[in-house]
Amino acid sequence: MEVERKRRERRNLIVLTGAAAVLAVAVNFAFTALNAHIKNRKKKGVAMFFISRILPGDVHVVFNGVVPGSNVRINLSASEILVSGPHCCKSKEVHDTVASVPLDKVTYANTILPLVELEAQQFPLIQSCAFPKLVSASEDIHKASTEAERRIDAHVSGCSKREDVYRVIKAFTARGDWMSSEVKRFAQYLVQDFERNGLNLTSTKREELQRLMAQIDELSMRYIRNLNDDNAFLLFHDMELVGLPPEFLKSLEKTENGKFKVVLKPSSVTYSRAMIDQEVCSCGLWRRCEVNLLYWKN
Repeated sequence: MEVERKRRERRNLIVLTGAAAVLAVAVNFAFTALNAHIKNRKKKGVAMFFISRILPGDVHVVFNGVVPGSNVRINLSASEILVSGPHCCKSKEVHDTVASVPLDKVTYANTILPLVELEAQQFPLIQSCAFPKLVSASEDIHKASTEAERRIDAHVSGCSKREDVYRVIKAFTARGDWMSSEVKRFAQYLVQDFERNGLNLTSTKREELQRLMAQIDELSMRYIRNLNDDNAFLLFHDMELVGLPPEFLKSLEKTENGKFKVVLKPSSVTYSRAMIDQEVCSCGLWRRCEVNLLYWKN
């Protein structure tokens, strides 16, 4: 029972790209550290109830004793997805506050805890904004989700390159004043994240590293955008599609000679593989979007 309980408390992370993916990993540590903090406060007789409104509608993160599952929404409209600016402003305020802490007065409460709570608040926002581009059939939502992830990536990447915040976190870890193993792990992760962005390097090496990282991020976004925009398809006779759901067949376009167009999108190919030649579908799927070969060569 204990193993099953811990398994339920873990976050089920959605695979993303860029800085959003890094944040999704970080939130695992954040939730664990925050949960430990809540339990410590409960032992002192202090009940904690924290509600943060992130998006219009019913998106809330509620912490009431134990951190619950995140309220990730996958039915947001394009306009709702693009509402990420205000939260980025709040994130900047939190980082500015942490950066202002004198190095000789760093504590868990003024250094680590604000970032832990921020990570927990950001998780459902980022997932709600970035995940639709992987699953939505709407072109407007695809574009909005891609743009939202680009903004979030730029913001999160900028935060993880702040030398003033890095110095404060580094000062806290140097003290070795750990409240728990969870806090220690989260703080070490923060330091690692900053140092992967070159904050422990000389200025010359750091500039070169950041140039390469920016280039990789841009190529990654172009790669994904090209895949989303690609409309390559395979042609099949109606007899080759026998057994597929009628609603799926109705959604397919037909050519002048009566063949069905199966667009090489993951959703369509997943439907088709079960009934059509798997080798044909798989080869077609992975051969699409030849323009992306240039990015692999780079």
